[in-house]
Amino acid sequence: MAGTLERPHEPLAESAPLAWALAPRLCGGDPTSHDTCVWYHRVWQYLRLLEIITSIRTNTSFLLETFEHLADTHPRVLISASADYGMLAHVKHAFGERPLEVTLVDRCPTSVRLNQWYAERLGFAITTVCDDVLAVQADRPFDLVCTHNFVGRFDADARARLARRWHDLLRPGGVVVTTQRVRPGSREVKTAYTPEQARELGATVAAAAAAYPGSLGVLPDALSQATFEYALRKGAYVVASPQEIADTFERTGFDVRVADEGGGVAERQTDRPSSTAGTDSYRMRLVAVKS
Repeated sequence: MAGTLERPHEPLAESAPLAWALAPRLCGGDPTSHDTCVWYHRVWQYLRLLEIITSIRTNTSFLLETFEHLADTHPRVLISASADYGMLAHVKHAFGERPLEVTLVDRCPTSVRLNQWYAERLGFAITTVCDDVLAVQADRPFDLVCTHNFVGRFDADARARLARRWHDLLRPGGVVVTTQRVRPGSREVKTAYTPEQARELGATVAAAAAAYPGSLGVLPDALSQATFEYALRKGAYVVASPQEIADTFERTGFDVRVADEGGGVAERQTDRPSSTAGTDSYRMRLVAVKS
């Protein structure tokens, strides 16, 4: 039954060192410029492993219950960008042994390789496409599109293009399932760390790395410096209310079934974003059906 599903298996202790090694080789671009995502992919899994952030685990119950409900009728799944294999793990766990045809689209080869690694490890097949999701095409429509905290990477105009792309990729009755960090009443256009906040995050990671009981495959000081660089570069467009996202999907031709404020107080108390989000922020949940 939904709600009794255990947490998906995510072997972060093994894959975090892999991502650290892969990112400088696969992310591409000048590592000192904004043309690369090496600063992001080399540390992201360590932030999860050390429990600095909760990331997708904030929404595990929602995702598993929603995917399990859809599994019998929505076997053809598009994961529309993913920092690592977290979304794939949730989809596979919820579907179990039921038919599942997964395509992962991400423009970064590091993310693509991590998803391939995870599928190979668990012994199931996936299709991977290294491309921008706004440009991707499909020979057959999908039943389900899912992603996590991805909408905030787009400004309002690009967000509308993203919703239209998902609409085009889905069959009638197809579903989008996603979540997104919301900062109520924020007047900022984008989130950003100050240098001091970036240093504080780096110090927090160094302390957690020093206290970690196993081998991380990287020295705490190196991980701290990489986290500092991550924080200085990280940013996203602010979403101030669930209605912003719901309105975009409604205008695109979706029937929005869920656009709420997440799992309530208990969820917010355990949620740890790697951002400057205040205590009033939360992760909205969206379920939208193509009309």
